[in-house]
Amino acid sequence: MAGAAYRLGLRLYDERTQTWHDYRKRELGEEIVRALTVAPLGAPAWATDPTELWNRAEAAEKRKDAQVARDYRIPIPFGLSDAQAGDLAEHLARFIAQQLTTAVSVGLHRDADVDALGVAKSRDKVGYHAHLYFPTRQLICSGAENDPAGSGFGAKLSVLSNKRTSAGIVEQFNAKWAELWNQSTAALGLPADYDHRSYLRQGLPTVPQRTLGAPATALERKGFFTRKGDAVREIVLMSKVYELAHVTAVAAQTNQAVADVSREASVPIATPEPSEAPALLDRLPLTRRRHARSPRWEGFNIEPEIAGASTVDAAPLADTALLARFRATAPVPVTPAQHDVFARLVELLRVIERALRALRSFAKALVQHDEDQRRRTVARLDTDTALDDSRAQRAEADVRLKKWEATHRWQMMRAKAIHGKSGRPRMWRELSHEIQFDHRHVQDLKTTARTHLAELADLVGRGDTLKARQSRVTNLLRSTVGQFAQVSPEHVPPLLAVLPKDDRHQVEVLLPKARLEPDRGKAMDGPAPKPPRYEWRSAGRPVP
Repeated sequence: MAGAAYRLGLRLYDERTQTWHDYRKRELGEEIVRALTVAPLGAPAWATDPTELWNRAEAAEKRKDAQVARDYRIPIPFGLSDAQAGDLAEHLARFIAQQLTTAVSVGLHRDADVDALGVAKSRDKVGYHAHLYFPTRQLICSGAENDPAGSGFGAKLSVLSNKRTSAGIVEQFNAKWAELWNQSTAALGLPADYDHRSYLRQGLPTVPQRTLGAPATALERKGFFTRKGDAVREIVLMSKVYELAHVTAVAAQTNQAVADVSREASVPIATPEPSEAPALLDRLPLTRRRHARSPRWEGFNIEPEIAGASTVDAAPLADTALLARFRATAPVPVTPAQHDVFARLVELLRVIERALRALRSFAKALVQHDEDQRRRTVARLDTDTALDDSRAQRAEADVRLKKWEATHRWQMMRAKAIHGKSGRPRMWRELSHEIQFDHRHVQDLKTTARTHLAELADLVGRGDTLKARQSRVTNLLRSTVGQFAQVSPEHVPPLLAVLPKDDRHQVEVLLPKARLEPDRGKAMDGPAPKPPRYEWRSAGRPVP
């Protein structure tokens, strides 16, 4: 009767003990969200009256150690309103009532606003839990056998008497609850990934967090620190350190996956080395075929329109914004020779623009890399500090154990005399367990520290790779800018004029120091200077 009054928030009279149990201070709608009693089909009318139901359940039991009721507690998913949570708990209660042919009292309670360690929860983390409270005897429904005792209850639900026989029933209830959970959350657009099985049965390597128990939880919520609470706080702290340590690794893996997808979507073209850049650029003929394929290097993806132009008969490439500005600013070619030179300059400008874009990407990647390395270093230092503290704590625990052994020799001798060589007093076992716990903590921290060192070494290697690729693109840009200045020095000022400020400064640095400075007011009325000829040879055959 007291259990029913507590779960339903009611004032019930216990006829057996002639005592009132009043829990109305737990206001309905505040701490208790919903309270009702359901019964199976054909049950008597009194089965839904808590006072009548539970007084009859008490009267039906004759043994002083009888098991009168069972309490099946279920968690409610986050994101549900009071009405939705109540309907969900009531649905499962009616399922249990039909399966066991007994009445079920449902008490939907709102969770506490602080967790087991006394830390305040956010509003979206204050959920519900439900108590499904039912007798351990079947109801005598209409058309069933007579009730000689007059209590309204029949045979005992002996299947619930021990864990071995009740495991199948509990598994059935848990599976039904998982099904209802996923149905309700899927209908609301919430994650429907609830599984009633343990991590071990699911084959997951996750280790569940240690539970505190009711006494330690009550003390923690009142502001008192307990040994169990300290152990859980240490685990939570280490999980946050571990999460911080691996957040950069997860981000790097995500970025690498995105880069792999982008790379696979592009057309694979061989990567030229910086030493091959002049020869590669020299392959571009001095004609108006601006649709020839441009080179590609590591760390830089070709634009889709460039990748699609793979043959001489393909359509001409569309001008980019930079190329359009250059065409509008540069001197207009008049003679066929000037048209050939201008076509060559356009091809070189495409390579310059793509190289500058790649260098900007490398600069952003290096900034992100430095930030990741800084965060990883901070995480490693935090782990080292925690490792030193844990080692000191383990040493203190070892000293306490040795002191206790020295001051309680008679207890040690008596325990060995009674239980043999393996006999140890209770206090000795607790101190030894504390040392073992600290030792495992130290080993976990050492593993985390090794992970930090490996990740830092990997970050250093990735940084060196980024810098090497950046250097190769810079060399390619330097050679291409030199080609541009040699082909037509008078087009260098228009090129600098249309470049953004940062790119202009970078190109000016890479330009040859002794470049020609043509007169800005002079038009192209004569033949353009003849571009220099380059001789390069391919293995096995000479190329004219």
